[in-house]
Amino acid sequence: MNDEPAQAFKSADAKTIVDALWSNWPIVMTLRAADVDMIAPDRVIDFIRTFQELSDAGLISYEAFVVGPGGPQVIDTALTARGRAVLSAYYHPPVALRQLAS
Repeated sequence: MNDEPAQAFKSADAKTIVDALWSNWPIVMTLRAADVDMIAPDRVIDFIRTFQELSDAGLISYEAFVVGPGGPQVIDTALTARGRAVLSAYYHPPVALRQLAS
């Protein structure tokens, strides 16, 4: 059986991106290639490919993907419920919810 979500998480690049999103969940964030040390031209392509794979697997969602002079950036990125469920096996202890309002 091919477990697409788990396969998308196998690469070191995917783990780096997911680590950034996991540590900020439930807050959405704008993530740039430079934020995850993927600034070399060949690494920028890896950044784009990795986001596409994570999105196709249903692990992340985002509002917009913008490529401009400053490099690619993914606007309002967050882990999906499916992504959190799949990835919770890799992250112990589970992320604690942050109180957003009092």
